[in-house]
Amino acid sequence: MALQALAKYRERPDVAEAVERGITVLSGMQNVNGGFADGNGETSEAISQAIVALTELGISLDDSRFVKNGNTLKDALLRFQMEDGSFRHIMEGDTDLLSTEQAFYALVSLDRREQGKTSLYSMK
Repeated sequence: MALQALAKYRERPDVAEAVERGITVLSGMQNVNGGFADGNGETSEAISQAIVALTELGISLDDSRFVKNGNTLKDALLRFQMEDGSFRHIMEGDTDLLSTEQAFYALVSLDRREQGKTSLYSMK
């Protein structure tokens, strides 16, 4: 989320440097299957937030820093999708409204980037 907030200020040298460090850290935190975990294990929300950060920064999900064992963040997020289209918080969980909302806006953010539209936070 910090990278999302800093994305619009990258023209400042101090912010650009911080963003680059953040991207390196984020890549290093990514699991070997392409996802992200917190103290309770891998969560869809963590993956959603990383997708939004990268799209706000103009970084493709195919960027080699964020493809782990052939899996992109989108691949990792879609593993949490339920048959009805909703998303779960953790792999063993049931449908979760917050997880579904965050996955939806992450996928919208990705779609907007792929279509060359303004970013999620700059919709026009």
